[in-house]
Amino acid sequence: MKDKKKIENAKLGILVISGILFLVFTLYMIGKNQNIFGASFTIISVVEDVNGLVPGNNVRFKGINVGTVKSIEVANDSLIHITLYVHNKMQPYIKKNAMTSINTDGLMGNKIIQIIPQAGDAATIEEGDMIYALESLDTDKMLKRLEGTGEYLEITFMNLSEIAEKLNKSESLWSMLSDEGLKEDIKNTVKELRRAGANASQMAQAGREMILTFEKGDGIVKRAFTDTLMAESLTGAIDQILEVSQKMAVAMDDIQKIVEDIEAGEGTAGLILTDAEMRETLMKTMMNIEAGTDNFNQNMEALKSSFLLRRYFRKLEEEKMYEEQERRKEEKKASGKN
Repeated sequence: MKDKKKIENAKLGILVISGILFLVFTLYMIGKNQNIFGASFTIISVVEDVNGLVPGNNVRFKGINVGTVKSIEVANDSLIHITLYVHNKMQPYIKKNAMTSINTDGLMGNKIIQIIPQAGDAATIEEGDMIYALESLDTDKMLKRLEGTGEYLEITFMNLSEIAEKLNKSESLWSMLSDEGLKEDIKNTVKELRRAGANASQMAQAGREMILTFEKGDGIVKRAFTDTLMAESLTGAIDQILEVSQKMAVAMDDIQKIVEDIEAGEGTAGLILTDAEMRETLMKTMMNIEAGTDNFNQNMEALKSSFLLRRYFRKLEEEKMYEEQERRKEEKKASGKN
């Protein structure tokens, strides 16, 4: 009977001792996690929003757990002070210019606060120092911005769909693009502009050579061109003609590009041509350009008959006749050898 009672007392003692050991171990682990038993110092992180951080969450430095959150206090209506326990052994590595950031441990884990070192020289952090938070990414703001962007894209796509539908239903657009007569008119206009530009360049070159010739010659023409005011006026006119010819060449290239876009059915030119009034205006413009080009060519012919330029153009004709005679002589010699 006594032995049985001793066994029961022993079991009870073992159970009590085991419970006490488990309680001590649990308290030790809790204290270790809360830095109760370790040497540590405190610093304060100043933030605007804790984002769910609570006392007891981990403090990390370069991915290493270096302490825990001691307390969270509201300093004023815009700032919150987070007191951090940090191991003493980490103090030499943390500088006063370090900053903090509140993040999540993993995808769905607990909140943690990270101490992030910054570039530049700074003193080592000390007990009670304050460090400030980096600007964090607000997921709510990001989602609202994405929502607004999505609505804007939806409206844009709807507008594009309406434009495409209108273009598909526009008979005037496709009839304009398939109008061969309009394409030919534009091509003819480009050719006329090319010819007018070439004539203008030829005239400008002839004018320069004429000035040199007249300066070396004698008579009334020389006296007219040796006059300073008259010479400057003529030179300015020739420079203006050269400038006009260059602008005409640029315009000619632009019109050629428009023709290619219309033939391919692309570009903004097709959209402009959908307006019937614009088409009529364009036709009148091309007719005016052709009329102006004809007038310009007539003026060129008239200039060739002018007494001022007659000598120069006569010289060009004589050179062409001389070259033609030389070419014929060469052909006769070649045929005689054969």
